[in-house]
Amino acid sequence: MALNYLAHLLLAENDPLSRIGNLLGDFVPGRPESLTEKFPLKVVQGIVRHRAIDRFSDEHPATTELKSLVAPERRRFAGVIVDLVHDHFLTRHWDEHGPQPLRDFIDRCNGELLAHRDVLPPDLADTLDERIADDWLGHQGTDDGLDGVFHRVSLRHPGFRPIRGAIDDLRRHRAAFEAGFRAFFPLLRTWVRDQGPEANVVMDRR
Repeated sequence: MALNYLAHLLLAENDPLSRIGNLLGDFVPGRPESLTEKFPLKVVQGIVRHRAIDRFSDEHPATTELKSLVAPERRRFAGVIVDLVHDHFLTRHWDEHGPQPLRDFIDRCNGELLAHRDVLPPDLADTLDERIADDWLGHQGTDDGLDGVFHRVSLRHPGFRPIRGAIDDLRRHRAAFEAGFRAFFPLLRTWVRDQGPEANVVMDRR
């Protein structure tokens, strides 16, 4: 249930279908060979890149350290919480990482999604206009915006309710979370670059 949409869009190749695929990793299950029956190959390659990024991030010692900052009552959701906190700090430090101003990048991604709505799975296509109106890719840059994201995630299932208080973890350990992001994200970008083109790894990252 990873939710760091902005990071995955940034780490995609500079191609609309790659960005869509890297986003859809949070929406589409299934093995790559089965997904090629539903999506263009470039989208499938992006989905595979997304999954590889998630594995690298989940297994990295920096992620383990940040997960330990999450309160015990919601520790089982620590991966989701850390992902969202990463997008929070990516938004706040976008000028250090983004290829263009954040609002321009978000508008570009939203426009590409609208233009390729027919490629999107129904649960995203049917809610895309509402998500865009809610600034789903940018509103987590403030504490209030991130708190709202935690709240919406907590409503998805009764078992997710502990996520509702995750903003307290950020406020309690802000300096450590921010330092963790600033140390880890450049390592992640280097790792992605070293993987080479998505097309080279698509069938090796299942």
